[in-house]
Amino acid sequence: MSKYKNKRLHVSAFDFVFVVIFLVLLMVSAFFWAERQETKEKFNIGQTKVDFIIEAPSLDQVNEIKARSDVDKIVPYVYRSVDIKGDKKTVNSNMYIIENTDELGYTVFSDSLKLEESNIAADNPLYVSSDLAKNAGLSINDTANITLSGNAVEFTITGIYKSDYRNVGGTAVAIMKNDVKKICGDKYKYNGAYVCSNDVNLTQSYIEKYVGTGDIRSADEFDNDDAYKRYLENRKDKKSTESTFYVSAFLKELERRYNSKLNRDFFISIAFIVGAALILLIDLCGKPDHYTKKDVEKDIRNNFTQEQEKQMYGQYNFWGFFLYVVAVCIFVMVSYLVLGNDVVSANNISAFVLTIVLSIIARGSTRGKLVKKFSIVSEKIKKESKGK
Repeated sequence: MSKYKNKRLHVSAFDFVFVVIFLVLLMVSAFFWAERQETKEKFNIGQTKVDFIIEAPSLDQVNEIKARSDVDKIVPYVYRSVDIKGDKKTVNSNMYIIENTDELGYTVFSDSLKLEESNIAADNPLYVSSDLAKNAGLSINDTANITLSGNAVEFTITGIYKSDYRNVGGTAVAIMKNDVKKICGDKYKYNGAYVCSNDVNLTQSYIEKYVGTGDIRSADEFDNDDAYKRYLENRKDKKSTESTFYVSAFLKELERRYNSKLNRDFFISIAFIVGAALILLIDLCGKPDHYTKKDVEKDIRNNFTQEQEKQMYGQYNFWGFFLYVVAVCIFVMVSYLVLGNDVVSANNISAFVLTIVLSIIARGSTRGKLVKKFSIVSEKIKKESKGK
């Protein structure tokens, strides 16, 4: 008798069909969640301390803004478009060179966006966005070769940060020291600056009148004094300069453009999870019928008692639940490793919680159903025996 029970766990291909459908629905849900997460990362600059990015400030303008009571921090930078060579390929990216490592948290690479950080001191540290690291094949402590002003410099990847996807090739931040300092020299000009404010409205009223003078050309570059004067007059016209980047206005524009997509991807993702949960519920609630339809009569004719049948059904029911738990684990793993979703996310938590809760509901709703079916089949067999 035990040999028969061990041989038949009552799990068939039919049971796997439901689990496969369940897993496919979860994976579709994960795809839409990944789409939503990628869209949300466009808002990452909102998690930084940066309120404005101004163009080409002079040293005097930097000191003037730094002295303002409504400004917490101004971080000037030198900009370079560079080719960063990684293990996968060379990526053209945007490099921002700041003067001190302590100022990194006041750039677009704030601590709230930090993914990884090296604890090894580097001569030429380089901090990169996650999209740049992924495309170039760069990891923490890797070296990356970059050419600055015709000079090759070997950088060490010291930090990786979440991207805001404003720059097509990703973003890199270097520090003005060692080899970088030697190449840029002492008389470098600022291409821009990050401004962190404690009173955005007050700072904005100043910024709206600001015209960067850090990149003003010298008089000897012009043919005559009149041409130089006209150039200076044009520089005073705000329209002749590149516009200041207003973080709050940028975020509002993102909301206008992407809110409907964020909501759509969210509801589609949740809908597929609910669909997967309904598949689970239908399968687990139908297991007593499926089990008794195939096996109970055969078991009774093999002289199994009701207690033995309940024991085997419990084993069958457990394996059914276990397969769904395995499917959820596969879903979370693939979602994280392949699609880049966070392990702890509303999507994953919803799938896990619904699997547990609906399994409990299914178990409660089918309680006693097997005993009832066993009794019906037993009576049927008895009647058949008496008829013979």
